[in-house]
Amino acid sequence: MADSSVRIIVAIENPSSEHGLVSMAAALARARGGDLYLTHVLTPARQHEAASAREQLERAVELADELGIRAYPNLVEGPSVTEAILTTIRHHECDTILMGWYNDVDRDSVLGSENRMLTKLLDVDMLIFKERSTAPPERILVPTSGGSHSLVGVQVADDLASAWNASLQIVRVARDRELRSRQPLLRRHCEQVREDTELQLKLMNVTAPIEVVPSAEIVRPIVERSRSTDLLVLGASNDWRQEDYLAGSIPDEIAYQVPSSVLMVRSRAAHSPRLSNIFWEHTIRLNLHPKDKWEALEQMIDVLVEEKQVPQSQRNNILAAARAREQKSPTALGHETAVPHARIANLPGVIGVMGICPNGVDFGAGGDLVRYLFLLLTPEENYRSYIPILAQIATLMHSDEIRAAFLRCETPAELVAAIKTHTSS
Repeated sequence: MADSSVRIIVAIENPSSEHGLVSMAAALARARGGDLYLTHVLTPARQHEAASAREQLERAVELADELGIRAYPNLVEGPSVTEAILTTIRHHECDTILMGWYNDVDRDSVLGSENRMLTKLLDVDMLIFKERSTAPPERILVPTSGGSHSLVGVQVADDLASAWNASLQIVRVARDRELRSRQPLLRRHCEQVREDTELQLKLMNVTAPIEVVPSAEIVRPIVERSRSTDLLVLGASNDWRQEDYLAGSIPDEIAYQVPSSVLMVRSRAAHSPRLSNIFWEHTIRLNLHPKDKWEALEQMIDVLVEEKQVPQSQRNNILAAARAREQKSPTALGHETAVPHARIANLPGVIGVMGICPNGVDFGAGGDLVRYLFLLLTPEENYRSYIPILAQIATLMHSDEIRAAFLRCETPAELVAAIKTHTSS
């Protein structure tokens, strides 16, 4: 097996017309000292194409060689594309897969069924490229929310900018719907978002200008800024957006509207998620006033719907699951904290929302009111993923000092910063 720091599978659907895909893969490999495995799958119905596909793969290898990258042709036979790609990843111990986004972009779904299946099965970083221009990008734009997918997107974009000598711009949207009438708080919120983004880039050793945009919504300011760029690198919103029944997620909507090429990035599964990766500024509410815990559940789940973390069509099912769990036994932990949760079938990762109830709400904690709510949706098939998260929350909220610090926070970004400060060890 080749000795390299990065092994990238390039899933080639049509070997005769994949110049852009191979060029992007070569740029990524150059930045990290990696090798390429140019992979074309022959299903039983396409066996007659073997000779032609082999010849075209060899030409793709020659292209990579001209770009200074070692590449290997990999013609794989299998009953399905998914199984063949899985076999290749395991055999060559690959850590990244790059594939083309072949169909027209629509606002309902960016990924085909094969790609959705792969995202559920693979513990690798997945990159999906929609080429709208054949020229190497000179200007790369990366919207980031601070989540794991968008942070991997920043790293990928930085590698591409280095390989192509392209400019790199980071944009972070600071939602201001609740702060618009309180300008001092809005300014502080934007400053906190900038500081948070600067810290993330510093930890990743990425140097790039950052623009923080206060806006009531996310899509419009990103689309406007994309008009002067050649490549937009987007982090997947979360695993819900790749399901058949979810239409119009934020990344889908942005990809539909922008004129530039688009690279969608989905990071590999996180084995030990940090609380700040689950509860982030768009899934935090600081001033909830539910009349009881049942209304609190509704408000929290509506936040996830509003922020397009879960589909509207699943709202009532999720609410019913959360209610059933709460009826089974109260989820109050003590220390003014409750962690309502629900197991959801076919959910690949944990999704959360945090709420602060300054006046408190009765969650069945023996008369003590709850002020800190952490609602979690966890995979039914891997429910154990919830346990380490619960342990982190319980340890964190045991401290009177930390709870008081959370209650003093006046913006979601300030609360995210507090969570990171107190969980950094």
